[in-house]
Amino acid sequence: MDPASFSFAVIGMFLTCCKGYNILSDAYRAPSDAQDAARRVRIEGAVLAGWGEHFEIRQDLKEQQKDEKLRIYLMRGQTLHGVFDALCAISETFTDTRRLDMKYGVIFDYHRKGDRSPRISRDVQDLLDGRDRSRSPSPGELRRVDKMERKLRNYKTKMSLLEKCRWSLRGKDRVHNLIRDLRRYNDDLIRLCSWEAQSQINRGLPTLTLPHSKNFLDLHLMADAAEEAAQDKASPMVEGRRRIAEMARFKARVMTPFKVSNRFQARWRLLDQKDYVLLSTSGPSTLAASLRGQELVFVEWKSYLGNNHRADKLAEEQIHKLGDFLSVPHRPRDFRTLDCIGLFKDKSQDRYGVVYHLPDHLRNIPESTGSENRRIFKPSSLTDLIDNVDEVLDLGIRFNIAKKLMYSVIVLHTCGWQHKNIRPDNILFFSARPAASEKVKDYRKDIGRPFIMGYGLSRPDDIVAEQPEVHRQQREHPETPSRRLEQFELRKARVSRTDDGGSDDDDKKVSLNIYQHPDKIANPSRRFRHSFDIYSLGLVLLEIGLWQNLQKFDPGLWKDAYGFQKFVLTRLVPDLWGQCGSIYGGVVKECLTMKSNDLELADERHRRLAWSIAERLDMCVA
Repeated sequence: MDPASFSFAVIGMFLTCCKGYNILSDAYRAPSDAQDAARRVRIEGAVLAGWGEHFEIRQDLKEQQKDEKLRIYLMRGQTLHGVFDALCAISETFTDTRRLDMKYGVIFDYHRKGDRSPRISRDVQDLLDGRDRSRSPSPGELRRVDKMERKLRNYKTKMSLLEKCRWSLRGKDRVHNLIRDLRRYNDDLIRLCSWEAQSQINRGLPTLTLPHSKNFLDLHLMADAAEEAAQDKASPMVEGRRRIAEMARFKARVMTPFKVSNRFQARWRLLDQKDYVLLSTSGPSTLAASLRGQELVFVEWKSYLGNNHRADKLAEEQIHKLGDFLSVPHRPRDFRTLDCIGLFKDKSQDRYGVVYHLPDHLRNIPESTGSENRRIFKPSSLTDLIDNVDEVLDLGIRFNIAKKLMYSVIVLHTCGWQHKNIRPDNILFFSARPAASEKVKDYRKDIGRPFIMGYGLSRPDDIVAEQPEVHRQQREHPETPSRRLEQFELRKARVSRTDDGGSDDDDKKVSLNIYQHPDKIANPSRRFRHSFDIYSLGLVLLEIGLWQNLQKFDPGLWKDAYGFQKFVLTRLVPDLWGQCGSIYGGVVKECLTMKSNDLELADERHRRLAWSIAERLDMCVA
């Protein structure tokens, strides 16, 4: 069989295996006493999905399959037949109903909605009874059909029949054998990949497992299942399962209802503004001296005024949610933001101050030293570095910054939040940990540790699809609380301040926010999507690659947001190929051309695409 036909057979078998995983992991199809087994199957299904995403195999049949990467991979020695055999083993596990019953205690029953006594077709009845007529093809058929293609067709037929059935458990003890065998087959498949591929699949596993999980109890149980699966130290996916447990536990804390969180765990604290001496009262952020803790802290401001310039209770609730999110302890390792202490209310300026700890090594410096050398505590933004560092940073350092920013945004989206204001001014760098002989005044910025800040516009991710009726009601009742909050956020997102001041004069100095997605600027009523954050991040990656400040270009070169997007894609992005290589240039271009729509599945597709972009970004080395 030629490589093209073989890759086609592997893709078909992969999609068949995914159907099997979906049947057993679907929470709505699983009986109540089998929910734990369904969660464990879902984790193993994510491992297989991660393998497919790595080789750019699309589970959505409407998307065009790209098999170039898979075809090159399959030409490596024993990989050719090893991959197909591993996928066949998974398909056989799902479609052999007799073994499912006798060995694993999984029983399939035919079910037709609304019909208690359905007439079972002969094919379904034969499958449920263990009689598989496809195992005995005619001699003529054997000569006409290739062996692999025949296997693929048989598994597809049986899987389509099983999709019409419901399953139940006969004894919970035996289902652990099913999880163990599926894990072993998945591990065999992953071991055939290179070490780099295994690392990338491990890192992206939470993105494929957790986005649809919203219930905090289910997330805790998912974390327990992942931790148990991670006990197998010999598995090549042990790191990925640990990441699922870590991310699921964090997201569970994020999704915990407010009343429950107040009862069972401490979250954000309402601080007293009198306990903090602000070093500056203007700008979006400042340093402050804590009178109680005898340390310097970092403060970001978030206004609670509505469109009528009056206090908005809904805006305050949104700020409390933000404080609740940022105060969740034990964050994932890729989530690059400072530790939040709590909030205080600045009534004189109609705003809240979100208070953060500085990085650990800066917290240990005596406060008296800080008063004499305040500059070592003050962070520098990415914009500051680009404008003030005379020499372009080493390409490897710039790649490292880009990778950390990309994975941090992916973690944020996976946990159910959107940033909504990603820009170089909000990428901060603090002073590095000094050497033993280095004096305090000689501290340098830690370029390898970027922090994404500027959460003033952030909000939880509403993945519910917008219905036409909702749009009609919002048009008829534009003053609803949700509409006021949305318009309040949109007004702040569409403008950028020309300097760091916070006076009324600055409100008049309004310019186009070039880091916002043009679709959002053109239609402010659109719900914010993950693709908008990725677009903003793409512009940040462009600045990192070229080491140029986009805000320094003449605004007369474009008329509107779409004109700026065209200017960037035609005039600036091509330069990345020469300075940073084709992979980095392709990553930035894909971030800037990611399509946006208001469908519920769009965010799921964008999450997967973002992970695919991060994978390619990992390949950038210098």
